[in-house]
Amino acid sequence: MKLHYSIPLIFGLLFLGCENGINCIIPKEPELPNKSFPIASTESFYYTDLRVGITNEPRDEDYDYYFDVSGLPVGMDYFVNYRTISIEGTPEFTGTYRITIYLDVDGPFREYEDDSDVLCNYSTSKTYILIVE
Repeated sequence: MKLHYSIPLIFGLLFLGCENGINCIIPKEPELPNKSFPIASTESFYYTDLRVGITNEPRDEDYDYYFDVSGLPVGMDYFVNYRTISIEGTPEFTGTYRITIYLDVDGPFREYEDDSDVLCNYSTSKTYILIVE
């Protein structure tokens, strides 16, 4: 008897929060990669980059990508080249820094009524650790 009540509850939870429940089962959303940043030094120029995409979306080249970054050490900045964000510069102070990258996407398919072209989420963020010696 309990199984009969569980199945509708599970399906109901899967469909909450999305315009189209299928997108939640097979999420189509922006994704920042898992990456460990190399250790930086106050004595040399530092560079690392991340290439982002949209999970389960073969047309992710058709979207616009917008980035924002917080927590960069003094002396460093970020630069964007379409889907790639580069973090570079010469940090001035040693320490451990929590760098959060925020990503928002917008695409040409959002204006259509066909729900199969709609993402479940249009933004994400991830925090990375940068150690400066």
